Amino acid sequence: MVGDFIKADLIIDEITTHARAAVHWDPDVDTVFEIGGQDSKYIWIEHGNPMDFDMNKVCAAGTGSFLHELANKLKINIVREFQDIALSSDSPINLAERCTVFMESDLVSYAQKGARLQDLIAGLCYAIVHNYLNRVVEKRRIGKRVMFLGGPSLNKGIVAAFENVLDQEIIMPEHREVLGAHGAALSIKEKRVSSEFVRSDFPGLDTLIQAKISNKEKICRADKNCHNECKLKIYDFGGRKSIWGGDCGRYEMRGDRTEKEGDWFKKRELLFLDYLKGNSVDLAELRSQGLAANQVQESFDGKPTIGIPRALHMLQHSILWSHFWTTLGFAVVLSPKTDQEIAVAGIESMTSETCYPIQVYQGHVKTLMGQTRYLFLPTTINLTTPQSEETGLFCPLVQGSQYMASAALNISPSSLISPTVYLKEPVERIVLDLHRSLGERFGLSQRQIDRAYRQAWEVQMTFQRDLVQQGRTFLHSLQPNDLWVAVSGRPYNLHDERLSLRLGQNLAKLGIKAIPQDFLDTASVDLSDFPNMYWGLGAQILRTAKLVKAHSGCYGIHLTNFSCGADSFIEHFYRHVMGEKPYLILELDEHSAVAGVITRLEAFKNVIHNEHKQTLSNWQEMKCRAS
Repeated sequence: MVGDFIKADLIIDEITTHARAAVHWDPDVDTVFEIGGQDSKYIWIEHGNPMDFDMNKVCAAGTGSFLHELANKLKINIVREFQDIALSSDSPINLAERCTVFMESDLVSYAQKGARLQDLIAGLCYAIVHNYLNRVVEKRRIGKRVMFLGGPSLNKGIVAAFENVLDQEIIMPEHREVLGAHGAALSIKEKRVSSEFVRSDFPGLDTLIQAKISNKEKICRADKNCHNECKLKIYDFGGRKSIWGGDCGRYEMRGDRTEKEGDWFKKRELLFLDYLKGNSVDLAELRSQGLAANQVQESFDGKPTIGIPRALHMLQHSILWSHFWTTLGFAVVLSPKTDQEIAVAGIESMTSETCYPIQVYQGHVKTLMGQTRYLFLPTTINLTTPQSEETGLFCPLVQGSQYMASAALNISPSSLISPTVYLKEPVERIVLDLHRSLGERFGLSQRQIDRAYRQAWEVQMTFQRDLVQQGRTFLHSLQPNDLWVAVSGRPYNLHDERLSLRLGQNLAKLGIKAIPQDFLDTASVDLSDFPNMYWGLGAQILRTAKLVKAHSGCYGIHLTNFSCGADSFIEHFYRHVMGEKPYLILELDEHSAVAGVITRLEAFKNVIHNEHKQTLSNWQEMKCRAS
């Protein structure tokens, strides 16, 4: 926003700026630790360019704001007194380092037991260091020349703790608390020297001082099909309008907002809708035709209505079940795309702690309640797998989502259809289970259910084969030196724009060739080194990671959620597969903002371009030597 206000010539991500400034102060630096007021960063540098990076997730443990808050509670001056007290300790206390709550709780507990203040503060310095190394750096490389930047780097107690833990000297440049700004200044200076900027649009300090600034709030109506109702802040900077806010990144995207690459997430959505055409109707469409929020649509075109939530595993298999019920003579009504109202409805109705996708699923179920004659909420246990020995299980929360929703929302048993389905089992077993659950209730013979399921399954498989075929077209279109990104994740994250914060659209606008995992044929990827990977979607994610690792021009982005138990260890496997190859893991939830995602995507784009350029250079050098 500041850059927009002053009409800055260059708005650049903070990873690139910190790396640029670090190299300016020490051309041989290979590792940058940066701890700021709200976030922390790790940057690996080769030949003066950032080649890998990571940032802290939602937790602010060990950042400047946390230190300042604790210092205030202890009535200690953070500027100088804090470090003097810490450095006077000869026996620092071992505090919890994984969470701000646990750190503070440990401090209080030890203080009540009579621990000395200097030992507590010294212990806090070590906890911050271990938190940073374990949660931000993790298993990434730490070189021989480490530079520490950011406000907390001014604290000699934390610097000493870093040096003791790493057993090496830390480089401490001047003005290290504002070196990101210095890096931005150096970057624009270089572009001016290279004539990339002929003249500046900066209006001058006097103009900015005299400019009248006002703002107002307005609900976004830019997309008539979007129901998020985001509150926009519209600023008037001396007669020039600037708009901020929203979940989609429409207004935060810097520079040219047009798509520079194809949006393969959008292609997938259009193909998905094409396969649903004629076999379902959107609840939003019915409401636009006058269906009230508390009015039941008992039938549609003379057929009893059945509601299917467009979320969680049902988003993945909506084509299967829509065709199944349509063939049996029902009218399928899909819940609308996830919006703010649906998300809030799910969150507010939860009776237990779950991940965001489960909350959103419950919001979809609640939206459908009272709108259709029946609700179809199957208990889906597993999915098909490339190898028969794989179990292919959904996680327990996905398996039990129907039970949680039914209990929390008090769904009437008369309206609920909830068979237990093992999609990995032979068709005969699936049909038998469906007949036991549906046959007598709806007067359906096993033969009718068998015919409907086989036809619907074939349509689902045709859709998936169509995706893979389009993926092959994408791969064949790549030039020999092209760089591209494979995006892995659970389908209910990747293909719900609310949960992914329109990841595909933002990648396209940044000019990154990116394709979601379900366009890629990974069935033949060997996963024998993960013999106990019994999560079906986890196996797909790791197969995609191994495909990324095997292709020199391909890089990986993995999309996940906070509170995802399965991904809490799958992420470690993902990192293990990638090794030293740059990758990006995005963890999102209902509190995530698109601005933070764009910052990470911009930095990732810069890193993989540097890495790819270096790889091509090394390959050319080897080719020359061989000839």
